[in-house]
Amino acid sequence: MKIVTYILLGLVVVAGIFGCHYASSQSKTLQVLVSATRGLGEEETGMAAANKGLLAEAATVAKTRADALKENESSQAEAQKALEDMEAVKHVAEEDKAEMETYQSRIAEAETNREGLTNERERIREQIRNIPGLENADLEDALDILNSKVTSGTEEYAKLAEESGTFQTKYDELKEEVSARTTELEGKNKVNEQFMERYRQNGEEFVVAAVDPQWHFVVFHAGENSGLFAGDKTQLLLQRNGISITTLRVVSVSGGQIVAEYDEKSLPRGLVPEVGDQIFRKEPLGS
Repeated sequence: MKIVTYILLGLVVVAGIFGCHYASSQSKTLQVLVSATRGLGEEETGMAAANKGLLAEAATVAKTRADALKENESSQAEAQKALEDMEAVKHVAEEDKAEMETYQSRIAEAETNREGLTNERERIREQIRNIPGLENADLEDALDILNSKVTSGTEEYAKLAEESGTFQTKYDELKEEVSARTTELEGKNKVNEQFMERYRQNGEEFVVAAVDPQWHFVVFHAGENSGLFAGDKTQLLLQRNGISITTLRVVSVSGGQIVAEYDEKSLPRGLVPEVGDQIFRKEPLGS
């Protein structure tokens, strides 16, 4: 605003100077004209001199006017340039104002953050004071102690991690061993189940269904899953009323029907196998 005021005042001064000069020039011109009019009756030499002086004065006035106009144009150009400079300065001032407001906002935010950090520092300080061994420690000392504890904890963690890796390796080895033992146990259980299946057959009782004294054969039914087969070395006992009479040897097996041969010489005097006699295994299966 001050720049504009100075420019306007300059224009007024220039215009005043130009007006005064122009008025002076017009006054001199009128004086010359009056002198010339009064001297119309004088000699021609006086008129010529007046005309010459009038022309010289008119030329001077024209030059002065031209100079004033040129000076006025120059002043207007300077005023326009000053106005443009003022707008540029005004724009820069507005930018500076916006930037200043941004800095003020950042300063306010920084102050808020500083207060928050201060409060956080106090909160951390109180927490540190609640840690055993740090009740009276300064914040810096407490940080050193905590860093030491962190370092110690890190080393302990690394040691535990190493031990854990060792235990993991042992665990994997034991797991493989358990798996192998499990497979072995399953095999033994299968064998045991087969043994028990056969062993349960030890209590089975067969009954003589037919006797052939000529060929020394007896026939009985044992079922398809009896486990008896032709040429089986497992001897069978032929009993009557709980008393063993003779032994039998399996000769043939057909669909659960068993044909067994007995030794006639082993029979007690006067006894022969009869239908209804009981047959048992002499030696239990699995023994």
